[in-house]
Amino acid sequence: MLDNLKRTLSLKAPLIVEAFQNPVDESKFSELEEVVKEKLPADFRELYLNHNGFSKDKFANLFYGFPFSRLEDIISAQKKLVSQNDMKPLRFSDEGIKSEYTFGKKRVPIGDDSGTSLLCVDLDPGKKGTFGQIIMLDYAMGVALLLNESIHEMVSQFEIDLSEDKYSLQEDALEDGVHWLKPIREIEPVNWFNSPRWGYVNEALKTS
Repeated sequence: MLDNLKRTLSLKAPLIVEAFQNPVDESKFSELEEVVKEKLPADFRELYLNHNGFSKDKFANLFYGFPFSRLEDIISAQKKLVSQNDMKPLRFSDEGIKSEYTFGKKRVPIGDDSGTSLLCVDLDPGKKGTFGQIIMLDYAMGVALLLNESIHEMVSQFEIDLSEDKYSLQEDALEDGVHWLKPIREIEPVNWFNSPRWGYVNEALKTS
C-alpha cells in the first residue's frame, strides 16, 4: 500500500521514510478489535502490515500533517475510554459523522497532533457515512470533518497531493535537521477555521 508513497517521500522528505517502523505484530489487531468491539477494515490491517506507525525516536508526520500513530499507542488510548463514547455532542459534524459524541472507542486515532485534533478511522459512521471513513476530530472546538471514505482513498489522495507539491518542508524544522510536512491551507484540516475549503463550518457555527 505504501510502496509508491515511500518512493515519492524518499525524493521529497527522506527523513520521514526513516521514521517508519516495521510491520505490526498481527496479534495487535485482535487486541484492538476486542477493545473497540468491531472488526477492523481490511485496509486498516493492510496499512499496519506495511508499517506500525512511526518510531518514537523520530520527529515526523504524514497524512494531512499528522504523525502516524503506532498500534500500541492506539490501543492504549482506546482502553482509557471508560465507555463506548463520552456522550458529549459535537458542535459541528459533516454529513455521515455522528454528532452525538466526541470521543468514542470506534473513532480509532491513527494520527494525533498532541494538541487539539485526531485523525481517525471511523467505525461508527452516521446514516450517510461509510464504515472505515477518515475523519478529523477537532476535540477542542467540537468539530468533525469528513476527509476520505477509506484508508485506501486517503493514501491515494496523499500521494497525489505530495506529487503536486501541496506539501512543503517546514522551514524551522529544516533548521533543526528534521523533515516536517506542511500542507497548503486548502488541505490542512487542523486549520479548518482559516481554510476556504471549510468556510461552511464557520458559517454553521455562527448560526448554531
